[in-house]
Amino acid sequence: MRLQAQPFQLLVMLLERPGQLVTREEICQKLWSGDTFVDFDRSLGTAVNKIREILNDSATDPRFVETLPRRGYRFIATVTAVAEPPQEVSPLPSLETEAEEENHQKPSSRWVIWAGASVVLLLSALVAWYVLRPHPVRSIAVLPLVNASDDPGQQYFAYAVADELITNLAQIGSLRVISHTSTASYAGTHKSAPQIARELGVDALVEGSVVRSGNRVRMTTQLIRAASDSHLWAQTYDLDISDILTVQGKLAREIADSVSLRLTPHEKVQLARDRPMNPEVALLYFKGSYLLARTDARQARDLFKQATDLDPGSAESWAGLADALHTMGVQGDYEAFDQAKEAAQKALKIDPSQAQALMALGAMSFGYDWNPAQSEDYFRQAIASRPNYAMAHALFATTLAHRGKTDEAIREINTAIGLDPVSVPIHSFAWHVYFCARRYDDALRVILAANELDPTFRAVYGRLARSYDQKGERQKAIDTRVRGRIVGGESPEKANRDVAGLRAALASGGPRGKCQYELDKIPLAERYSTGPAGLYMCLGNKEEALNALEKGYQNREPYLIVWIMAPEFDALRSEPRYQKILHDLGLS
Repeated sequence: MRLQAQPFQLLVMLLERPGQLVTREEICQKLWSGDTFVDFDRSLGTAVNKIREILNDSATDPRFVETLPRRGYRFIATVTAVAEPPQEVSPLPSLETEAEEENHQKPSSRWVIWAGASVVLLLSALVAWYVLRPHPVRSIAVLPLVNASDDPGQQYFAYAVADELITNLAQIGSLRVISHTSTASYAGTHKSAPQIARELGVDALVEGSVVRSGNRVRMTTQLIRAASDSHLWAQTYDLDISDILTVQGKLAREIADSVSLRLTPHEKVQLARDRPMNPEVALLYFKGSYLLARTDARQARDLFKQATDLDPGSAESWAGLADALHTMGVQGDYEAFDQAKEAAQKALKIDPSQAQALMALGAMSFGYDWNPAQSEDYFRQAIASRPNYAMAHALFATTLAHRGKTDEAIREINTAIGLDPVSVPIHSFAWHVYFCARRYDDALRVILAANELDPTFRAVYGRLARSYDQKGERQKAIDTRVRGRIVGGESPEKANRDVAGLRAALASGGPRGKCQYELDKIPLAERYSTGPAGLYMCLGNKEEALNALEKGYQNREPYLIVWIMAPEFDALRSEPRYQKILHDLGLS
């Protein structure tokens, strides 16, 4: 693969200074002349992506080129300078000398030369055969299905049908299936199948189209071997919308058969189930799933509720409702948690293996019910039912990390990132895992990668600010929180005005001055749980910190179980009162 001029020159700049920052300004000055008008950010991003493509590198987990946001880039792999050995000049032998030497060679020497050459040729042939032979398909990505109708309003339907196929394929334990979050960015792409597969790290791709007319659906799909860009299998289905879930299971089985995957007896049963769905319920369910993927939890809740009213026997609709209500709870509507648990239990009464419902219960059992053992059981059931469920792996990893089960937590979060490599929420959960493990550099790395993937995702900024606070970069932490508020819709003037006093307190009193300023702004009656307790620890007041944590426990403060393991409380580890809280929370 060729590297174009500007990406090549950029790579040379990075290689000339391995391990050192090459700033955006240096790159612009050297590669883009001042009298040339270009979209510098876009052009630079394209050049870096070309380099990563050649090196099979990743922006989120770099092995070669590391991004330092808003600053520049750094080549982080080892670079070894290779000097060209001096050439010794010898007089050219005469033809007579060559002939004489050839005539004096022993027959055994000639045999050795020919045997060696034969071995080299044989090894070369074997290597070529191994490289060029079709490798088994063990990983797959379903690309967004094309909405083949003339109605742009049907895009949600194409999205949801692809997502449902991914859900079915994700039940196959011997196949790694990339989540829809990571494949959605390839909608309308002009990239080749081999390039997409390299970026996602998969052996094969599923692509196709879907069109709906009333209650009739035509779905065309094909399976492509990524390395050779060759077709392995194709099929067209004409069906009634009420059969769409049943056909998705059949489609997953056919894809597995086409690549000679052996399904377990349980997988065969699950994928062969009849799952009829009322057409009106199917459309509500698909619209709800589409909105939930875009974190519009309230509208998704309303649609799932309509679906369950029309068909109380739809496990999928109850599970979607549970997930939407759980998301509302996470967003601050704590009363939604009880409703979410009720909806999840109804889904499981209809289908005990419903993975989405099991995942929601796993999350709520930990964060809301403070029952880590039950949470673990739900998560293990969810993952057993759908081994490729990236979000279940990520949430499970977070709960394990907060319980001190670091090794397993890191394995789970790595699995989640492998299944959904460009998901910002999953990178945010990875931050929790590494932060709990006290691997602060790794925590900062993954949250910076999340911010680079989507600078508009507001929740990233709070985690990034905590990382900067932990590193002692207090001013940078304040700046990061300001950027988060601006991303959330505040004007820059208001966001900066609101932290002016905090900046002044930091400038005059250092970290303790900043903590005292923040504590003074909290009314006395509200100085409980982990936030105020952390400020008391900053001020060296362990007694008040313990009082705040105990009161937070008594008031069942949301997310106490998550933040009580924060590093600011490490100095309380030997305190019996702190240990009692951990024990009562099920964390020790």
